[in-house]
Amino acid sequence: MGNMVETATSELARGVDELRRVDAQLTRRLVAQRQPNETDRAALRYISAAPAEQPVTPGALAAHLGVSTAAVTSVIRRLADRDMIVVAPHPDDARSKILRPSSRDASSPADDISRRIERLESEFSPDQVEVIARFLRRLTEELSESE
Repeated sequence: MGNMVETATSELARGVDELRRVDAQLTRRLVAQRQPNETDRAALRYISAAPAEQPVTPGALAAHLGVSTAAVTSVIRRLADRDMIVVAPHPDDARSKILRPSSRDASSPADDISRRIERLESEFSPDQVEVIARFLRRLTEELSESE
């Protein structure tokens, strides 16, 4: 039994290493093509997932991404410049803004990567997706703690 666990662990370790390598390549390609980076994609997913009655504010986006308000301003500017989001005055607080996906992107996933992830997810049962998601959350926690 111990050998089976070691094999599975090393398969997971190899899989994670390969994912990290491919992710680094993807990041370099996106930068070279001036495409949205991972932070921009995460921001767009968060904005797109917000309920219409509770749109995202710049402060909420900064908190979600774990970045400063200055950094989130750059993210918002990049997304707005690409017509991926609309920045509008907050209906209840004139000093604040709200962020919504542009009508062009309102009914579609954030980007090609999100569509690929959704397609892959559909290949697994809900129980399998839950296990995979738990593994990825735990891995993220472990890697975040080592920073």
